[in-house]
Amino acid sequence: MSVLVVGRGFLGRAIALALGDAARLVAHDSIAEPAILDGVVSVVWAGRHPALGTPAWRIEEDLEPVFARRAAERGLAFTSLGTRKVYAPSPNPLREDDPLGPTDLYGRHKLALEERLAAIPGLRLTRLRIANVFGFERDPRRSSFCTSLLATLAEEGEVRLDVSPFTVRDFLPVEVAAGWIARLARDPPGGVLNLGSGLGTPIGRLALRVIEGFGRGRLVVESPVERDGFVLAVDRLRALLPEAVIDEPALEAAAVAVGRRLAAEA
Repeated sequence: MSVLVVGRGFLGRAIALALGDAARLVAHDSIAEPAILDGVVSVVWAGRHPALGTPAWRIEEDLEPVFARRAAERGLAFTSLGTRKVYAPSPNPLREDDPLGPTDLYGRHKLALEERLAAIPGLRLTRLRIANVFGFERDPRRSSFCTSLLATLAEEGEVRLDVSPFTVRDFLPVEVAAGWIARLARDPPGGVLNLGSGLGTPIGRLALRVIEGFGRGRLVVESPVERDGFVLAVDRLRALLPEAVIDEPALEAAAVAVGRRLAAEA
């Protein structure tokens, strides 16, 4: 019996690696196969529609709810990798029962998906709301904080921030996030669950640690405005996984390691 991980992207590959022999990693174009759910006890949807977060996205064209219905028919657990962007902004740590109120198109689309999934009869659904996951990611098709940071550092010797470096966000190294998701996927708890460090890390500090690992470069601040800061409350996560703890030195060491890998592959 296995955990089916759908999506061969940055996080999907890491989750499958953390699951080891228990994982079956498939691409989105494989999900139409009639026997794809044979021998599966749990599904992790780790991909996203390429138009998600753009005006071109239509929920009717997104495959996640379609596949979730098939999982529901089999009585399988289904874990959806969501985002903290579904929450309304708050100066306090965001809790699972806090008000929802996405401020950008990506957040609104992800909330629409959450609601569509939650309406599927019989679906054993776990909705993860995930912090900012970072690691060695250089896919030009993605516009995450880390892909942009690594691209400009490698090509121009700079990390450019369009917000204040003192903006605080909740970060998790991809290997850590994937390990926790893999543990949860074996026996998903159901409901809504935040997945983050529970720490507020200034983005400038994390960027400087990547530069340190790279061995050269400079930090360029293009705006003094602090915006889109957040920290996730992770009490439920730690009740389920007591080992789900990371400290600031470990976060910074992970950022240094990302910079060193960039230097090694430059």
